Amino acid sequence: MKNKGKKALIVLTCLLMMCSGVLFAPPQETYARTSGQETIMPMANVYIWKYKIINGITYKRLYNRTTGKWVGEWIRC
Repeated sequence: MKNKGKKALIVLTCLLMMCSGVLFAPPQETYARTSGQETIMPMANVYIWKYKIINGITYKRLYNRTTGKWVGEWIRC
């Protein structure tokens, strides 16, 4: 009986030691920090339509917000 009690105590102690590192360790960051400047780099172009009215006629043109350039010509809506 004493041998079983000792074995159970050793197993319990080992389990507590293994779990204590997980349960009581402070959370760690999962990403690397840069040197103070954080920037967002878009992965895809973002397009929006720009509209204007000339002499009562509505025109639209596609604008690339990512590059800051116009795409195509003004077309009538």
